[in-house]
Amino acid sequence: MTPSKIELEKRLGILYYVSSTEGIGGIIRGSVEDFMVFEDSEIPLDASGSHLVLVIEKRNVTTDYVIRYISRVFGLDRKFIGFAGIKDSRAVAVQKFSIPYNGEIDVRKLNIEGKVRVIETYTSSRKIRLGMLKGNVFQIILRNCNFRRELVEATLSELDSLGCPNYFGYQRFGTRRYNTHLIGYHILREDYVSFLEELVYKVYPSESSLAKESRILAKEGYLREAYNMMPKSLWVERKVLGLMLKNLPVQKIVRILGRSLIKFYVNAYQSYLFNLMLSERIRRGLPLNRCVEGDFVKAGAPAFPLLGCKSKFPTGEAGEIVRSVVEVENLDLSKFRNKDLGLKVKGSLRKLNLNYKDLRYTSNDGSICFHFWLEKGCYATTLLREFCKNEFYM
Repeated sequence: MTPSKIELEKRLGILYYVSSTEGIGGIIRGSVEDFMVFEDSEIPLDASGSHLVLVIEKRNVTTDYVIRYISRVFGLDRKFIGFAGIKDSRAVAVQKFSIPYNGEIDVRKLNIEGKVRVIETYTSSRKIRLGMLKGNVFQIILRNCNFRRELVEATLSELDSLGCPNYFGYQRFGTRRYNTHLIGYHILREDYVSFLEELVYKVYPSESSLAKESRILAKEGYLREAYNMMPKSLWVERKVLGLMLKNLPVQKIVRILGRSLIKFYVNAYQSYLFNLMLSERIRRGLPLNRCVEGDFVKAGAPAFPLLGCKSKFPTGEAGEIVRSVVEVENLDLSKFRNKDLGLKVKGSLRKLNLNYKDLRYTSNDGSICFHFWLEKGCYATTLLREFCKNEFYM
C-alpha cells in the first residue's frame, strides 16, 4: 500500500495505491491514437431484424456527440438510438449503436473525416441497451516513462495477489473541472446557492480562457454577457444562465434541468463515496479480491454499496468502513429521494476489485504499449495508475 501524493486524486477520494512498488512515471494521451478502446459486446445478427447495428469508430468526440449526430442525420428522436455504454472521448473508440431499420438508410452520411466512421453494419432483432456488453479491450501507450521490466512485473505480481482497486477514475468526475460529485453533493443537500457557485461561477485552472471569463462575468451579475460568451460545449451552464435571465428561483432551475441530469450529478457523488470507502479498506490492509466477514458479495466478489435511499450496510469491519464514510460526510440516506426534483436513487453494489484479463505489454524507446481487457464499468486509468504513480493523465 502506498499513499497517493496527487492532489486531484485526493479530491476525488482516490487516496492509495494498493501496490508498494516504485512508479515508472510517464504520460498518456500524447495523441488521440495513444488511447484506443474496443467494445466487447455480443449483439447477435438477425437477417430479418428490425434494428440496424452500426459499428462506429469515433475519434476525439463523446458518445453523446455521436448519438446527437445520428439523431440529426436520420431525423430520429434520440430515444430510438441504442448504445451499450459510454466510451472515452479523448480516444479512438469503436462501439456499437442501433437504430430502427426499414431498409432505406444510407449510413455513409454519418462519416465525418477525423471524427466518425462507420466500420460495419448488420441487422439485429433488438435494440442495443445500456449494459449489453461484457467489457472493453484497451490499447494504451504510455510515453516518457522510466521503463524497467522488473518493476512492471513486480507491480503486476502485487496486483495479481492483492487485487486492483476498482476506483471510479478521473473521467467520472468531469474532464477539466472534476466537480460533478460536488454538484451532486449540493443537490442532495438542497444547497442551491452552492450549486450555482460550483456549476456556473467557480473558475478552474484547466478551463479555456473563454469559459473562465464568462464565469467571472456571471459572478459579477452580467448574465446576458456571460450567456453569450459561454462556450456552446458547456451546454448545462448555458441552459442555467438562460433560466437565470428569466429570474427563476434556483430550485426551479434545478428541477427544469431534468431527472436524468440531476441523477447524473448525484451518481457522481455516489462514486466519490465509494472511492472513500475503497481507500479506507486499502488503508486497513484488507483484501480486495477476497471476502472478509460481513462483506456484501456481487458475482462472487466482495463489494461495497453505492449508497442510496434503500441501501443497507454490511456488517463486521466492512460495515465499520461504510459507516465511517457516512458519518464523516454527515450523510442522510433519505436525501437520495427528493420528490420535488423527481430524484430517487435506491443504491446498488460495486465490486471492490477491478477485473482485468489478458494484460500484456511491449516497450520501445521510452514508451510502453499496454494491452488488456476490463470488465464493464471499470476504468483503464485506474489500472495504469498502479504502474505509473504520477500525474500521468493528460
